[in-house]
Amino acid sequence: MLLDSLRFDQIDARQMTIKNAHARTCKWLLKNDQYVDWLNATKLSEHHGFLWIKGKLGTGKSTLMKFALANTRKTIKDRIVISFFFNARGEDLEKSTIGTYRSLLLQLLERLPALQCVFDSLGLLTLSISINHPWSIELLKTLLEQAIQSLGESSVVCFIDALDECEERQIRDMILFFEHVGELTVSVGITFWICFSSRHYPHITIRKGQGLVLEGQEGHNQDITNYLDSELKIGHSKVAGQIRAELQEKALGIFMWVILVVGILNKEHDGGRMHALRQRLREIPDDLYELFRDILTRDSHNRDELVFCVQWVLFLRQPLSPEQLYFAIRSGVESEALSWWDHNEIARDVIERFILNCSKGLAEITTAKIPKVQFIHESVKDFLLKENGLGNVWPDLRSNFQG
Repeated sequence: MLLDSLRFDQIDARQMTIKNAHARTCKWLLKNDQYVDWLNATKLSEHHGFLWIKGKLGTGKSTLMKFALANTRKTIKDRIVISFFFNARGEDLEKSTIGTYRSLLLQLLERLPALQCVFDSLGLLTLSISINHPWSIELLKTLLEQAIQSLGESSVVCFIDALDECEERQIRDMILFFEHVGELTVSVGITFWICFSSRHYPHITIRKGQGLVLEGQEGHNQDITNYLDSELKIGHSKVAGQIRAELQEKALGIFMWVILVVGILNKEHDGGRMHALRQRLREIPDDLYELFRDILTRDSHNRDELVFCVQWVLFLRQPLSPEQLYFAIRSGVESEALSWWDHNEIARDVIERFILNCSKGLAEITTAKIPKVQFIHESVKDFLLKENGLGNVWPDLRSNFQG
């Protein structure tokens, strides 16, 4: 019952939504000096087991973290691997440190049942704790600290992704907690590693640790080259080569920008407009937010469907299933045409194409057990709300878009 009270439904939801690394990407990390030194047990006293991967918006940090997590689980069998991926688009526990501590503690206790003695040390085994027990953050920190201190000969590697998708005050407190844990474990010879990833802001100083900045890494730039070679389907003529080079230079290491632009250029090429590709590339903004604006405003075809789609995905507290979103959009645009859902006439693939078209590619269907619709990246939401993209793209709706 105690372990059940730590669980929450969406514990792995964020990892499920992050796309796997492209076949020829991310492998450079395994030979990176900072990463290799981080996993070197003889250097724990130098960095206290800390590695912090930082990168600009859309560089591919979460994909790199998912790759590192999977590789560690696959290749380092003598270490217990635990993880938490913050999800600003998820439930409260998915974007708070109380969810982090619950998840990490549960993973540790399930993999090493002997550590459940920490409950007894605090007198919790004698309490009647229900599944919906309201755990306090300080109690969870105490339990997690004691569990880590009780590891003995066991080694643990922990990955925590997207710190910037949680409130800054909570993250600062969590970093202090893990700095304290790092000092304790090094002083008593317990092997505990932790890898964070985040954007550059907010900057939080740590006393000891390894740092790795994603943009500018030769391996990261090569990943983009490999992706373009594989996914930009415009042939391999001299002009195609020049377009690839120009695209990579313009990308400035922002993988999300590359993925979106590849889709735009492939569409132009499929329409027989090879002659216009270089001009189209030059018209595409090199700023990710400006690219979102360009995608949303370039054509006004089915504008109402786009507006309804953005409103539903952006403002709902609980994400919709593809079917729910499909009929929500249609009810706003053509309510008089709605009738009983004929599964044969409107199949799942029809719904998926409709959502892709309505969102202009900025929304996607997750691969979780129960698929939901979300934006392709947290940066889309940032653009619409924090950068006032809503008011700039649809000024006539500025006064009451959410309403």
